[in-house]
Amino acid sequence: MKCLRECAFDSDLLRLSLDYLIGLYEYLTSQFVKLSKQTVLLARRKKYCKRVKLLKSVPGIRTLTAIGILVELQDVKRLKSSDKLAACIRLTPSEFSSGQYVRQRRRTRCGNKRVRSCLVESSWILIGKDLDMRSRYQELKNRKGAKKAIVAIARILIIRVRRILLDNEPYLFKAA
Repeated sequence: MKCLRECAFDSDLLRLSLDYLIGLYEYLTSQFVKLSKQTVLLARRKKYCKRVKLLKSVPGIRTLTAIGILVELQDVKRLKSSDKLAACIRLTPSEFSSGQYVRQRRRTRCGNKRVRSCLVESSWILIGKDLDMRSRYQELKNRKGAKKAIVAIARILIIRVRRILLDNEPYLFKAA
């Protein structure tokens, strides 16, 4: 930021524009910090504390991601199966069936995008720390490509998150 403030321009309009963008960046950064602090305080409340601690046992899930998952999904018991949960988060492929043919296509466009993106980001960290998930990722990557493989790992992750929350047991894994 210091370097940007010291930039010299021939035009006053360029200087004014850059100063405006710097001010906007600083404002948004301060708002993000405030919201992050409030989210951490929310995670410490009795309602979320135990479940956040359980979710933080998963490599790649920290406080902000855990509280995001919990707030967006609320009670995972309301979804009767792990497949319905994965569909709720857009981690299930769409299907076209006709007679004897069953074709799977790209993921559906309905569902919770915020939780999905958090899970995909967490999955990248997870495959770096959990040997079983890394080997599964490598196998899927060789067959389907990296992007589809990481989405498949995210689907497995949300199924495990559901199990963690239902059983009140932390995530156990083989460390890399």
